[in-house]
Amino acid sequence: MFSLSRLVAIGSLLAAAGGCQHLPPAAPPTVAKGDYAAVLGYLEERIPYDMGRHNVPGLSIAIVDDQRVVWSTGFGYADPVRHRTATSDTLYRVGAISKIMTAAGVLRAADDGRLPLDAPAGQSLPDWHVQPRGNAMQWMGADPYTARNLLTLHPSTLEDTMGRARADMAYALLGDMVSHVAREPLDDYVRRTILQPLNMPRAGYRADPRMLELRAAGYRRGVPWIEGPQPNEAADGLWMSTSEMARFSSMLFAGGMYRGARVLKDESAAAILNLETVSGASLDLSCRLALSWLAAPCGEDIVGRAPLHEHSGATEAFHARYLLAPQEKLAVLVMSNADTGEPLVASVSTLAMHLMRQAKQGADAD
Repeated sequence: MFSLSRLVAIGSLLAAAGGCQHLPPAAPPTVAKGDYAAVLGYLEERIPYDMGRHNVPGLSIAIVDDQRVVWSTGFGYADPVRHRTATSDTLYRVGAISKIMTAAGVLRAADDGRLPLDAPAGQSLPDWHVQPRGNAMQWMGADPYTARNLLTLHPSTLEDTMGRARADMAYALLGDMVSHVAREPLDDYVRRTILQPLNMPRAGYRADPRMLELRAAGYRRGVPWIEGPQPNEAADGLWMSTSEMARFSSMLFAGGMYRGARVLKDESAAAILNLETVSGASLDLSCRLALSWLAAPCGEDIVGRAPLHEHSGATEAFHARYLLAPQEKLAVLVMSNADTGEPLVASVSTLAMHLMRQAKQGADAD
């Protein structure tokens, strides 16, 4: 338990982490083509102000333009109690963004010839029909039960909570399928085939004692929150930094290549970026769910005419958002360590993408 004096001290640190809360920064500038410095300068001023408004102790951000990491930094505290500042290497639990990495693992297993995407699930997971898996398959409605159908399972609407639960269960089964065909745990296979080639040694689904000091401390209702193990690691158990996810983004933009080495086949990288699965007429075509992505435009907070893909992730004390513009090869990654961080990561990522599109294509891009 935390004493009153310690909680007061934590509250003071959280307020300090948020920075000055006087007048808000001026409105976002109109950015001239190629003026990345204007983008970064405005965000450096705006982010601390918004962190203070939302009472978020720490935030990390990375901005990617194809093979270039334009910006990768942190604000505030990863752990206010221990006075550890947030950096681009700080690890956050990214919630449902884990599905993207699991999908990459599934597609890499397919690239390796281990996991046929269109074969019956029983071929890759012989005991798939054993309870409770059998009932789960029937409930998900993914017949015929193949890896491809499980990958593309998605809610029918944004409010379809049961559909989201089905997608979570589908990714749990996909993780089991990869583990079976690879004959090693999902975490080990993804580390060996995806994370290590991308120089992502800190990321992973499972706790690594060597990385504990890099993890952000989560905050819920203003006090430290201990994140327990996630029972469904394939759907929401990943720990990741913004700098590492930036390298993953560059690999996707390069068609599965990273620094001359192939991590995924070109078609697998394209599937992660572009696979869209629209089901029936219940989902507006202007707001499509894709391979665990939300494809935009979808609502007023997503800007621009060209397609954007967005994925948010949340746990009890962490919020993250991953925003991509596949055609322009731009990516923005924002992670935070408080239960109040959802509107913050949404607004920061949207603003950063808006400004980056202007910097890359000119003010007429939006």
